Amino acid sequence: MYERFFALTDAPFRLTPDPRYLFLSRRHADALAHLKLGLTESSGFVCITGDVGTGKTTVLRAFLGGLDHRITTAYVFNPALSALELLQTINAELGIGAGSTSKKDLVDELNLHLLEQRRTGRRSVVVIDEAQALGVEVLEQLRLLSNLETTTEKLLRIVLVGQPQLQQLLLHPELVQLNQRITLRWHMGPLTRAETAAYVRHRLAVASRGQAGRVFTNGALALVHRHSGGVPRLVNMIAHRSMVAAFANEEPVVRRRTVQQAYREIVNVPLPARPKSAAWTAAWAAVGAGVCLGVIALGGRELAWTPTPPPQATADAAPKTAEPAVVPAALAPMVAVAPPPEVHADPLAPLAASDADASARTAVGALLAAWREKPLDADEPARPGDFGRVAHARGLEYLPFSGNATMLRLLDHPAVLEVQLPDVSGPRYAALVAMTDDGAVLALADGRVTVPTAALDKVWLGQAHLLWRDFEGIGIGGTLGPDARGPNVAHLQTLLQRVGFYSGTETGVFDAATGQAVAGFQRSRLLDPDGRVGRLTRVVLYAAAGGYPRPTLAGGGTS
Repeated sequence: MYERFFALTDAPFRLTPDPRYLFLSRRHADALAHLKLGLTESSGFVCITGDVGTGKTTVLRAFLGGLDHRITTAYVFNPALSALELLQTINAELGIGAGSTSKKDLVDELNLHLLEQRRTGRRSVVVIDEAQALGVEVLEQLRLLSNLETTTEKLLRIVLVGQPQLQQLLLHPELVQLNQRITLRWHMGPLTRAETAAYVRHRLAVASRGQAGRVFTNGALALVHRHSGGVPRLVNMIAHRSMVAAFANEEPVVRRRTVQQAYREIVNVPLPARPKSAAWTAAWAAVGAGVCLGVIALGGRELAWTPTPPPQATADAAPKTAEPAVVPAALAPMVAVAPPPEVHADPLAPLAASDADASARTAVGALLAAWREKPLDADEPARPGDFGRVAHARGLEYLPFSGNATMLRLLDHPAVLEVQLPDVSGPRYAALVAMTDDGAVLALADGRVTVPTAALDKVWLGQAHLLWRDFEGIGIGGTLGPDARGPNVAHLQTLLQRVGFYSGTETGVFDAATGQAVAGFQRSRLLDPDGRVGRLTRVVLYAAAGGYPRPTLAGGGTS
């Protein structure tokens, strides 16, 4: 939108964890150093934590991209697995037998592989992202894997990366032995004021190939830090919106008043000027309905990175009087939110009165009803770790994700939302079945309630679970990419034709033209334009193509 105006060759503030833009603050550099040191430690475990949006995944991918060919990795980005499914996933990622349903057989297969790896001078690493979502049973299984060893060293290195809740999870009485085996720990906090300024300038320099001039004044950078609290994801959101506003006003430099204008457009619930806790930071990160950057990253390991030293940053003084912010009509939020209606009772009170298990069963039951599938059996477990099994038993697919209201509208599917209610310990689960001008419609045990968007934003921190159907089977075999062949590719090409991004014939070969069509479609839907067809792209593609019997948020959760 504004790249040419500011002499940039790329969009500098996308939310995708692109290693080209890796900025090594002191804490980020230390986290990366801990990950590298973990390759040589014999204890087996490394634990990296950080608040939402602080750049954990970016650092993690930089680490994975810097590994040499002698190290093989199993990267688990969806930790909502049972202990058996985790073993199957690890073995599959390492390229060994994963079809057995016996945990003993899977571990034996893994042990033989690791011994052979050691004999040939190679090593294996298991990396678990979003590890705070792991169950106690699964973590205990990981501890048992660390018992695979010789008389002198552990055969498997295990890296846990997650939000601060992971630290509390590891204090569980049943995880004492695991906690004692973690000898390398690091917590990633937000950027300092100087680092925030350096971070913004670094991304602009990368996007302009070193040719960017003074795009943000020092005062503007200071205000970006104040509103974001130094959280990189929030810095990206505010800086992007500020550049959009400056472009619309034809101003070649972003000043304080433009940043303030952008901040007012982004925020749709009352928030303090600076996030004051991890909880506020997470809540702030979920507020993105006015920002057209709802992106989910779901893979990618072979990355290259070159750390760039941060330049020295200073901040100029704030102006004595604030200039009025003028909001152009062209910059209105993508998702218009009507003023919340006056309410006299808390619509989420029934949810607060239920426990986590009961709320999860109600939420999953509502999604199955929306898909007109068999309801849960009386003894069928339905916690987040079970959602995948529940879906697959009914011919559905499962997709956990982190996003915002814009992403929910883009997907246009009913979803289970994880909410954190005041004075309630642990998450509760609610089925989002519709989105209207009045707010979000949730299916609770006592019936449907409409929750104003502002109220939902205060308790929903962005974690959601989607059940969906791969109608044409284009996901058979996993992610589709270059050189893939078969009927699933032909079905993909047909869908791309229907949405107007592919004009070739249905060859069944994933050639360059198909990849360009996929990337073009992804870009049009604000997805990461990597030209590969994973689960998220398939969900959005079916929604765009239309003609399939599926429940929608616009239709009130009905097919």
